[in-house]
Amino acid sequence: MQPNIAIRWLDPTGVVVERLPGSVVVRIRLPNGEVYEDVQFARAFPLSHPQGYISVLHRQERDKWVEIGMFRTLEGMPEASRRLVEEELERRYFTPVIEKIYALEEEYGQHRWEVETDRGRRVFYVSNWRENIHELSPARYLIVAVDGSRYEIRDLNALDRRSRALLENLY
Repeated sequence: MQPNIAIRWLDPTGVVVERLPGSVVVRIRLPNGEVYEDVQFARAFPLSHPQGYISVLHRQERDKWVEIGMFRTLEGMPEASRRLVEEELERRYFTPVIEKIYALEEEYGQHRWEVETDRGRRVFYVSNWRENIHELSPARYLIVAVDGSRYEIRDLNALDRRSRALLENLY
């Protein structure tokens, strides 16, 4: 039997989110007076509902994050705080879109991708491609590189013939 885990819903009204002076660390002040330093934000549904269900995570130890609660929406949050949360989410979910594949080769047990994205030319590596290339729909894919970065192919059919042929060689 699984434990009953309740979500703590946070009201965005009156929340203050700020960066500590001279730091990259983010602090959140809840309307009830609770203050948490070193927080991160995560989307519960980053692809299907990116604007809602935002989790607030607090670092308790070096690599241990605990959820403080979740916002159903950021509507009603003071503008400066909302802007900072959105900046942090954009940084976390930065996902360049692959527009062309120049090379896709196996090197040392990993696949080396050389691609053109909407953010410029990139080279990245994918290990165990069957686990790190996720089909989101019949023509849409999410690719997770070994460094944790993400890339998206929005429409496989929109890629040029050579790019599609390189992908077909994976299978």
